[in-house]
Amino acid sequence: MSTHRARKRFAGGFLVGLFTVLGPLAMAAPPSVQIEAPAPERPQPPPARANTVAVLYFDYAGADPAMAVLRKGLANMLISDLVAVPGVAVVERERLQAVLDEQKLSRNAKFDAGTAARVGRLLGARYLVLGAYFDLGASLRVDARVVEVETGKVVAATGTAGTLDGFLLVEQGLAKDLAPLLAGLPPMPAKVAPPMLDKKRPAPKPGTAERPERSVPAPPAKLPAAAAVQYAKALDLHDQGDAKGAQRALQAVVAAQPDFQLAARDLARMMR
Repeated sequence: MSTHRARKRFAGGFLVGLFTVLGPLAMAAPPSVQIEAPAPERPQPPPARANTVAVLYFDYAGADPAMAVLRKGLANMLISDLVAVPGVAVVERERLQAVLDEQKLSRNAKFDAGTAARVGRLLGARYLVLGAYFDLGASLRVDARVVEVETGKVVAATGTAGTLDGFLLVEQGLAKDLAPLLAGLPPMPAKVAPPMLDKKRPAPKPGTAERPERSVPAPPAKLPAAAAVQYAKALDLHDQGDAKGAQRALQAVVAAQPDFQLAARDLARMMR
């Protein structure tokens, strides 16, 4: 046998043997690998938006006409105290006054259910804080209720009583009672669009113009109703467009009550 033929037979045999050994390994199915699919993510609920709350002027049920203007001072003090409540965006008093002027509601007008609901919708509020106060002798009583604008339903109510000389304690007590009531209101889902104020004015963006400064001025050591009435008269002068008169009135209030920080802040804003 020639050397060439011998080499050829050797190569053929080698390839046959190699296939015999490696063939089954090559044909064997590769081992299966278990890959766990990632668990589906749970859909997260949209973040809730702050409830917009408007504090309306309280109705005066007493007999002293000079006490009627106190409703403006009471409202502004409550707004200042309630802006720090979590989950709540409080409408500024100036915005409330602007809507009342637009609706041609007199400054001493009482809010019936229909008027309150209309004002609430124009303010883009979901809830209203409204009520009444009256004085009898040296005593003072203030009652408040929280009303859902859409349904007109009273969802909470509270009230405080004290003396005219202790007006600050009455107001602070009312704010303290209202704070947990407002904080416990059901939050507004993010997908719910805020109501339109009217056809010409778009709804306010949450947390912007409808939310006053979040810092709460420290209350004075004492604030009798007479001083609170003077403060309310200054606000009323400003609402009537008498800026100079309002500044002079506030300067007198601050001079008599140097620790009345809310009045001092209002004066600073008017002086800008």
